[in-house]
Amino acid sequence: MIRRWSNLAVWAATVALIVGVSVQAWAGNPVNGTSLLNLVVFALPMAGIYALSASGLVVVYTTTGIFNFAQGAIGMFFAYVYWQLTSPAAGWNWPAWIALPLVVLVLAPLFGIGLERSVMRHLASASLVTKLMVTVGIMFALIGLAGMIWDQNVGHTLPSLFEDRGFNIGDVVLTWHRFITVIVAILLAIGLRILLFRTRLGIAMRAVVDNRNLAALSGARAGRISAFSWALGCALAALAGILLAPQSGMATSGPLTLLIISSFAAAVVGRLRSLPLTYLGAGILALATSYSSQFLRFSGRWTNVGDAIPTIMLFIVLLLLPRAQLEFARMKANRRVERVTTVRDAVIGAAALFVVMIVISSQLSTTNLSRFSLAMCTALVALSLVPLIGWAGQVSLAPLAFAGIGATVYARLGGDHGSVWAVLLAALICMPVGALLALPAMRLHGLYLALATMAFASTVDYVFYSQPFAVGSRNIPVEHLRLFGVQFNGLRSFLLLVTAVYGILAIGVVALRRSAWGRRLVALRDSEAAAATVGINILETKVVVFALSAGLAGFAGAFYVQQIGTLAVGGANPFSMILGLGIVLSLVIGGVACASGALFAALFGLATLMIQENWHLSLWQGIAFLAPGLAALGIIQNPNGAVVAIGEGFAPYLPWREDARREAAELKAAAAEAEVGDLGLARPFDDEAVIVVDRALGVSNDIPRTATRTV
Repeated sequence: MIRRWSNLAVWAATVALIVGVSVQAWAGNPVNGTSLLNLVVFALPMAGIYALSASGLVVVYTTTGIFNFAQGAIGMFFAYVYWQLTSPAAGWNWPAWIALPLVVLVLAPLFGIGLERSVMRHLASASLVTKLMVTVGIMFALIGLAGMIWDQNVGHTLPSLFEDRGFNIGDVVLTWHRFITVIVAILLAIGLRILLFRTRLGIAMRAVVDNRNLAALSGARAGRISAFSWALGCALAALAGILLAPQSGMATSGPLTLLIISSFAAAVVGRLRSLPLTYLGAGILALATSYSSQFLRFSGRWTNVGDAIPTIMLFIVLLLLPRAQLEFARMKANRRVERVTTVRDAVIGAAALFVVMIVISSQLSTTNLSRFSLAMCTALVALSLVPLIGWAGQVSLAPLAFAGIGATVYARLGGDHGSVWAVLLAALICMPVGALLALPAMRLHGLYLALATMAFASTVDYVFYSQPFAVGSRNIPVEHLRLFGVQFNGLRSFLLLVTAVYGILAIGVVALRRSAWGRRLVALRDSEAAAATVGINILETKVVVFALSAGLAGFAGAFYVQQIGTLAVGGANPFSMILGLGIVLSLVIGGVACASGALFAALFGLATLMIQENWHLSLWQGIAFLAPGLAALGIIQNPNGAVVAIGEGFAPYLPWREDARREAAELKAAAAEAEVGDLGLARPFDDEAVIVVDRALGVSNDIPRTATRTV
């Protein structure tokens, strides 16, 4: 009953939104047979492109369990490859009838197979955030690689097939390029349906994702099936990119790469399983986009609403999904018992960081002082995700959305004179916004929750900043913070202030992790069902952790905008959703469950700025060169994060870490015992001894202690 009423409320709100927007933005164009036919004719090719890209997402996800954030970037990259082969400007000038099959049927599938063999097959047992961030790293890598190979200062245009020739449907001209797009989409739908439900290969593809081991017992070769799925997904992405490029342009960070959002909206309509519903979602999205461009005119505060249609549709569809069931824990191999950082260690680390920053800042130039300040502001933003993703397991892709809201609050409510109260208000106003975002988190789990937060971040990009109560149409200058009568206007003083703030918050986060409430969050991450069984209020816990994360991000945003100096209209948005993905990626590489992982994310961003200056690359491209290898190799090999591995390596040499030296000696002894103890003898479990042996062997110790094991 509750679900039915909530769905009715979402439908009513959607209809009211459509009617209200149509009334306010109506362009006055006549509604007749010609205009409606024109709407459909322009919508069908776009629906075909959305369907092609979304089908690739669905095929890969349903057969491998990996949601590919790089789908749009793959299409963009192979559109450039096709341009290289066919364009006279590139000097190759191949005929399209040779280049198109070569790219779509040979090069893109080979890329997909190589990607699966080198990276994706190692993610079968990885966590959701690891899987998502590896594909995000690949997306940045392809953006950077395309920028290296093809000079972005020179325009690249891909002509339509058959040079825009076409035929008339009534008074509307349908080009052969658009017609071929529609036909290809229809044939693809039929072909995929036959493949997945009428062939032995398709049945095996669907069986592998349900239970990989059971499918293998039935004769399915999971490795080959996964490689075929990635080859097919990349081929569909390449075809969609080539067909869309003549209409959207070929900028590496433009519509081709951001086609992922439209693809997500179409794929979620089919709940990432049903191809017919995916095509229906693509058709609805294309009709909505065509309707807005033909009959509506957005201006002023609603200028970017037309661009936000895919994200708004994605968010609405996610709200209409059935409520997710409570998740149970799954058996998995634990390489080590998690060690929680002590408050003493956090205090020592924060003090050491501040001392090091005092020494380093005295030697830095003005430019590098600004860079280090930006890095520490990034650390504050990343720190907001540690309780939410690292402890509670609630994947959020919107850190910079809340930071942007906090920056706006600071700029409007006291940023012109550096009010400390404006900083606190930035955090307090963001907290209820985060709490509201927690309500969809009760209905959505895992991937759907991640997509909902991404849709929220993208909507903030398009709609929030253009509002008069936010940035509107003017630039808002801000001043550095005034605290205890001291104005931190100097670059060095501001850097030391942000470093001190980060240290204090990091200590607080560590103390929170060691509290009863921190253990409650970890229990929520491990198993929501078990947490509910022992009396933990799931709704209350999620609301509080989302509000806490949003408040920390808003607090960080107030310092972020101080470092920038101006909250500006137009140009590159420093709080965009794409840059937020880069922060999440850096944090996961460093260690999403550790406060020090946020510092790693800051150093990662600092390194990209250095590369940008030395190699004359944009921030995106700098991230793209560093992130992919670390994401694909570092995260896979060390899912706990780089700072955990570094800490384990140095811990035995720290004077106050007697526990680390004792553990290292136990691990060494256990490893030596494992080498010579293969005698086939069974013995009862001894809790401490078994944990030590299991750490050495890399196997799980989450089994009953009454059992025995052959050592």
